[in-house]
Amino acid sequence: MVVRSGFWHNLLHISFIFLLLPQCCFCGSDLDTLLILKKAMIGPQGSGKDDWERSSHNYCSFSGVSCDHQSRVVALNVSSLHLFGSVPAEIGLLNKLVNLTLADNSLGGSLPREIANLTSLRLLNISNHLFSGRFPGEMTELEVLDAYINDFTGQLPVDQLVNLKKLKHLDLGGNQFTGEIPGNYSMIQSLEYLGLNGIGLTGKFPSSLAQLKNLKELHVVYNKFEGGLPELGTMESLQVLDMVNCNLNGTIPISLGFLKNLRALDLSNNELSGEIPESFSKLKNLILLNLCENNLYGQITPELSGMVSLTALDLSYNKFTGEIPESFSELKNLSLLTLSSNNLYGQIPNFIGDLPHLEALLVSENNFTFALPESLGRNGRFKDLDVSGNHLLPA
Repeated sequence: MVVRSGFWHNLLHISFIFLLLPQCCFCGSDLDTLLILKKAMIGPQGSGKDDWERSSHNYCSFSGVSCDHQSRVVALNVSSLHLFGSVPAEIGLLNKLVNLTLADNSLGGSLPREIANLTSLRLLNISNHLFSGRFPGEMTELEVLDAYINDFTGQLPVDQLVNLKKLKHLDLGGNQFTGEIPGNYSMIQSLEYLGLNGIGLTGKFPSSLAQLKNLKELHVVYNKFEGGLPELGTMESLQVLDMVNCNLNGTIPISLGFLKNLRALDLSNNELSGEIPESFSKLKNLILLNLCENNLYGQITPELSGMVSLTALDLSYNKFTGEIPESFSELKNLSLLTLSSNNLYGQIPNFIGDLPHLEALLVSENNFTFALPESLGRNGRFKDLDVSGNHLLPA
């Protein structure tokens, strides 16, 4: 009995220790990995992470490091430091990482293939670096991928991204990609934010992106698309449509007026022509409308007064004619009205001075006559007035 009792007691004791071993082994591994990362990322010209030392009793207290209850590293944030090195293959050993943020440094080279071992990763932010080569992917839990401003080249990645069924935020802007926006991006149905700014993309803007029913923000400024805007009126969740300087031509689709959740629409610096669709009157949540520097013409659509939430309206540098619509008196939230360099005429309406939140009125280089409204500036908010290049009577 004594022998059996002692045997089972020792066996239970050994088993308990054995259960603890994986945790302790991983602890040592994570510490070693962090020190390898420090050496590789700092580089010969870098500095920082002075508290990342082996002598520390608790690497979970390292700056930018967070751990779970088993002392496994789950979050790593080394943003805005003087790092000039690269990311080593050992990054793949931190296989419990959920958040990896390496933003705003000068890291370069290719991201190691071992980064695909981070199967729990939900957020990867590698923005504002010099990364190039193969684009990361294959991390199926990923929700945020921010690679803004790097040196990635070639076609926009497809295979690495379309199978990421949980991806909500994708920013590839500021890289050296070429070619067209892949129509297959419509398969990333979970997307809520898509940023492709300043890449120099060409070809037609794919109409298939209208299938992204969860997309809230679309930013594709400074590209060189061919043709005009596709029908995007089915993107029922869209709140921001930012297509500045995209070489767009043709007319503005009526269907844009169906985007009932739209809060900001910027189509400035394009070659759009025709009139502003009356359907814009349905954009009750729109705060900003910028259509400046296009070839729009005709009278300013009176129905724009239906955009009751509007705070900023810029229609400058177009070919609009006629007078400022009296219906604009309904735009009670307007703080900026810019109509410069058109062919507008008549009197600047008296109601302009009664708009309670108006801060700036910029109507230079038109054909306005008569005098300015006497009430202009009485709201206590008015700061900026430019009426040069008109035919106004002196005050």
